Amino acid sequence: MKLKALAFLLALMTLTLGANAQDYQFSQFFNSPLTLNPALTGKMSGTFRVALNYRNQWFNPAEKPFITYAGSFDAPIMFKKDALGLGLVIVNDQTNNGLYNNTVIMGSAAYHKALDKKGKHSLSLGVQAGYYQRRLDRNDLRFYNQFDGNVFNQGLPSNETNIATSDGNFDLQVGLLGFNQLSKKVSLYYGGAMFHVLQPKEQLIGVGEYELNRRYTAHAGAEIAVGKVVRLMPSVIFLSQAKENALNLGFSVGFDMTQDVYLHAGAYYRMTDKLDGKFGASDAGIFYAAFEYKVVRLGFSYDATVSTLKNTPRPTGAFEMSLIILGLPRVMDNKSLLFCPRF
Repeated sequence: MKLKALAFLLALMTLTLGANAQDYQFSQFFNSPLTLNPALTGKMSGTFRVALNYRNQWFNPAEKPFITYAGSFDAPIMFKKDALGLGLVIVNDQTNNGLYNNTVIMGSAAYHKALDKKGKHSLSLGVQAGYYQRRLDRNDLRFYNQFDGNVFNQGLPSNETNIATSDGNFDLQVGLLGFNQLSKKVSLYYGGAMFHVLQPKEQLIGVGEYELNRRYTAHAGAEIAVGKVVRLMPSVIFLSQAKENALNLGFSVGFDMTQDVYLHAGAYYRMTDKLDGKFGASDAGIFYAAFEYKVVRLGFSYDATVSTLKNTPRPTGAFEMSLIILGLPRVMDNKSLLFCPRF
């Protein structure tokens, strides 16, 4: 009984502290613009954008996966070559089949300032503000006092009164983004963001408050046209939160099959910290493919674990899907469109 009680306490502490240390992450970070950087709000070649993302870690039906949903809507308001972007993003992150549930609702805004007469070079500043809530489902918890000698009996009182079922707070994030169209064939973007600027506090276990650690993100990418049909799109992102770091880099190749059909195929590599805290451990190889028809892009990716977790008996990979829909103006001209990154 003591061993099981100790296991529960360790698991609960890991769940609570770990959840504060690390946010959700998408391998297809380039297909989730408003969770990547607030400065991307309204930065698009269209009148609006809808982005939907789904991630499933440990997706074997026999296991209890980590699932993340995200949805966003944003649109630009044009001012000659400048623009104001407005949007909304909602994220739900579920750990262990909803045992620990994190929901985020953010309003997002960004101003895109053109740095030249044609608007081919720009600087964007973005901010997100809203509310997050973390919820613990006590119905799935087992306590020491509920062990009857043979099994855990939920009909027995737990005598645990200092575990809250939910807590939440105001949250704030900011970001910067630069974009340069160097020629008709080459453009690049680069930016950074700070999440949880105010380090809001939460309390699920009545032994003290925990600060939501700031997350720092730096990212960059480019689009390079090779001939009339092929485009190379390298990209990289670096994340740091609570002394934990991750680097994801790679590229995709785009193929203009017809005027309306566009195909993507790519591969990425993720590195994290080693057990001794030093950076440089291999984590996953990521394979990506997408199909684009006119204003709709559907993307798929799979994270193949290459760390020591690949030797565990439980599945360790992750599967992601993304859907992006753009609204285009009736007349396609530079007056109604922003020059922007193409992921």
